[in-house]
Amino acid sequence: MQNAQEATPASGAIRVQVARSVGKTVLEVVDEGEGMSPEFVRDRLFRPFDSTKGRNGMGIGAYEVREFINGLGGEVNVESLPGKGTRFRIAIPVAETTPAQASETVTAKEGER
Repeated sequence: MQNAQEATPASGAIRVQVARSVGKTVLEVVDEGEGMSPEFVRDRLFRPFDSTKGRNGMGIGAYEVREFINGLGGEVNVESLPGKGTRFRIAIPVAETTPAQASETVTAKEGER
């Protein structure tokens, strides 16, 4: 979200959408910002400590997100075009629970109070 805000002019928009797909939850962040070239997305976006922001960025955010989501068994996809904006799509597997399991979780949390 922060990158989308920084890349999008005040007259632009950022859309956030969450949806459930088969076995996963999908989060999309779409901005009308500067966009990125295919080469940048492929070669530099997820490289740690590589930033286009100079002293204003560490170049670690996209890398950390991808590593965290991959660790959950999910995936991060990026579509971007210079001058058109960017779409980040994050898909995370969902653990299915039965009503009994959900009730046990609530009871355990209530007991911790």
